[in-house]
Amino acid sequence: MRDADTPPHEPADRSNAGDEVALRQQAAVIRAAAADVRRRVQEWSNSPGWQDTPTNAYRYQATVVAVAALDALPEPATAQDLARLVDAVRPLLAEWRPSRPGPEQQIFIAVERLQKACA
Repeated sequence: MRDADTPPHEPADRSNAGDEVALRQQAAVIRAAAADVRRRVQEWSNSPGWQDTPTNAYRYQATVVAVAALDALPEPATAQDLARLVDAVRPLLAEWRPSRPGPEQQIFIAVERLQKACA
């Protein structure tokens, strides 16, 4: 029992609900950034400048697989769940480097946004 001067206790779930909303918002940003990377890679592969080299084919496939893995994950309810989303897109962060010129620069810019979303 409590007396009149003791404030009521807040439910423990209240802060967890706020955390879950923040996790879902960050997940949405990560998913949108990864989709942008996939879109830019797809545009590049359909462009006349695309060279079907083993490296480009590998990076294209790595992008498709990483985004598909991300899409297959459920919405995060915990920080650990969010870390799984980041792990799914980690190949994108490793494959696309700023040193490549031309259309790949646009991909790198999208990857940079993804990297910031994952931070």
